Amino acid sequence: MPFFLISIRLKYEKRFDISFKNKDNSNLIYDKMKKVAYVVLSILTLAGCSLEKADKTVDPKVEMSDVQQISTSNVLQYSGTIEPTQTIPLTFQTQGTVLKVLVNAGDPVKAGQLLAVVDKADAQSMYEVSLAKYQQAKDGYERLKQVHDKGSLPEVKWVEMESNLQQAQSSLALAKNNLKKCNLYAPESGVIGKRNIEPGMNSLGNINAPIELVKINTVYVKVAVPENEINLIKKGQKATFTVSALDNEEFQGTVTNVGVVADQISRTYEVKITVNNTKMELKPGMVCDVKLTTNAQRTIVGVPMPAVDKDNGNNNYVFVVNTAKKTVSKRLVKTGNYQGDFVEILSGLSVGEKVVVSGMHKLTDNGKITF
Repeated sequence: MPFFLISIRLKYEKRFDISFKNKDNSNLIYDKMKKVAYVVLSILTLAGCSLEKADKTVDPKVEMSDVQQISTSNVLQYSGTIEPTQTIPLTFQTQGTVLKVLVNAGDPVKAGQLLAVVDKADAQSMYEVSLAKYQQAKDGYERLKQVHDKGSLPEVKWVEMESNLQQAQSSLALAKNNLKKCNLYAPESGVIGKRNIEPGMNSLGNINAPIELVKINTVYVKVAVPENEINLIKKGQKATFTVSALDNEEFQGTVTNVGVVADQISRTYEVKITVNNTKMELKPGMVCDVKLTTNAQRTIVGVPMPAVDKDNGNNNYVFVVNTAKKTVSKRLVKTGNYQGDFVEILSGLSVGEKVVVSGMHKLTDNGKITF
């Protein structure tokens, strides 16, 4: 409580005690007046306390930094998608009912491995008939060959026998090939990317390939590059990227394909980065954040990272300092790439302005500060 109010209160308490106690018949009045005096003095006391608290309120102290021009390597950032280096659609070459599917999506397979089987009853019957006809033609050929060699067989008859044997051989080869088509094999080693068929389905009844085989021991990272940046990217350029699905683990790759024709809608060019994936960690469809560092130098406007915060609408903002008035104003900014401890400011600030880098949580728009 302020000293002057304490003095007033003591002074008036004493005066009321003296004046009323000197009168014999005024005890009741004395009590009432004393209560009123105490109420008034209490109000004055509370008001004094409030003034005292207000006197103790100080403007928040902040630390500032200049908005700067920074010379930096041109780091390009994109969102990318993991893709297999090769996708092989596998289809049956004969029609029939699927009996067995021996693999599932995600299974690694080796070249020549059996993947699925179609009902081969009809093909097996045709093969057995063709085999029997071939054996019959072969036996007849061998018997008549001895007669032909002795010159006792008309040439026409011999030519007919040779023709029959050749036809039987062709029919057997065709039947054997049809029987083989009932089995679906992996043409190369890889991983099953998709399985679009189940037992009981018609082998040729699905418009999609029954099985897709993908090669992912090496993968691509595909990014879309805007037209004003495509000429900064060259084949052989190194790239780094992180994958959020893998706890932001960092990987490295090399640019192997730079598109020359823009997408008609997005006006972007496709760039592919080849990445070694021997551990098979990178799966097709994973999203990643890609960084490409070019040889070109550029100058940017930047502020220290602590200067930028986000509001409830997810908008980036800073507090700009007016050193003459010792006030701050909240200003929305558009940010770019991070450059070390600085963040690039694309719009909203000018070089030479000052921004708050410490003590922001205490500030309000147009509020007073100290520094």
